[in-house]
Amino acid sequence: MRETPKDVSKRRSPLRFTRLGKRALAVSGLLLLLFVVLLLLGSMSMLDWGLGTMADNASTGSGEKIEVTIPEGMSAADVASLLENEGVIESSQILRLRIKAEGLDTKLKSGRYAFAPGESSDSILEKLTRGGEEEVSKILIPEGLSMDQTAARLSSEGVLDGKDYLSLSQDLGRFSPPRLGGASPEVDNLEGFLFPSTYTLPRESGAAELIRLQLEAFVRQTASLPWHQASDLGVDPLDVLIVASIIEKEVRVPEERAKVAAVIYNRIEKQMPLGVDATVRFALKKWTGPLTKSDLAVDSPYNTRLYEGMPPGPISSPGLAAIRAALDPADVDYLYYVLIDDEGHHRFTSSYEEFLKAKEAAAR
Repeated sequence: MRETPKDVSKRRSPLRFTRLGKRALAVSGLLLLLFVVLLLLGSMSMLDWGLGTMADNASTGSGEKIEVTIPEGMSAADVASLLENEGVIESSQILRLRIKAEGLDTKLKSGRYAFAPGESSDSILEKLTRGGEEEVSKILIPEGLSMDQTAARLSSEGVLDGKDYLSLSQDLGRFSPPRLGGASPEVDNLEGFLFPSTYTLPRESGAAELIRLQLEAFVRQTASLPWHQASDLGVDPLDVLIVASIIEKEVRVPEERAKVAAVIYNRIEKQMPLGVDATVRFALKKWTGPLTKSDLAVDSPYNTRLYEGMPPGPISSPGLAAIRAALDPADVDYLYYVLIDDEGHHRFTSSYEEFLKAKEAAAR
């Protein structure tokens, strides 16, 4: 029986169809790749256009340069938000996308910058990755310094007028303390709110600029903390900050922060005086040398040997770790701690007799 063309078509090699299928897939793949490339290029163009347009809009009506200080350690997201807040760009989200797309997350540098009205996104990012051009001073404020200690440090290093810094730190008409847990704290000065960090300032800047940056850093670093936990501890958010400031003065070993926090809250609960020497030193502004009997008897609300409860306010500027420890104390029943070595380790106990023994042993 003779085969018809229809029968022959049925016997065509499957290899031919396989080759045709592979060619079709290859062509489709190339088209898809080309589409993706064009899409990416288009996205980058849109990002660039968006940033440039927003810079134009943000600067409309002003020919003056916009000066911005990028603090050291600030994340790319925070940099973008800062530039938006300062009016350099309108949308921090678009800048964050551009930074991420170009892999610049870890390449942005701190410093003092001046951006021109309508400056292009390329120029903005080029400056941020090159670093600030103006002469700047880097000022390190360590954790645990009180306002008067910070003022003395600034004067001794010759970077700022310490007296001006101390005076402005007590001027609540000019600077308001940040809110804690949604409420405005009742304080007499900015003690505890001047966040410790490294700050970059133009050399001609004064103490007011440093204080402004410290308050901004405090808000940025602490806004997401669980301040609501203060009520579970039987205190308010300002009390938490006070505890953190004591921890910063008393603790050198990181693992002991939460334990010292527990001692303070346990003593408050039992209506025992805190008996913290650091608060006495704060009252006297005596930060070195041994405390005498007359020192320990000073009549001050900061003398926690004489007065029960929390001192009226913070005694230093605590860092983030100390504040976290104050919000999340160790689950222990300790009431006492004694310094036992030069490295800063303490012996903790809930027994007064054990405390006396540890104190005697440490004195040998």
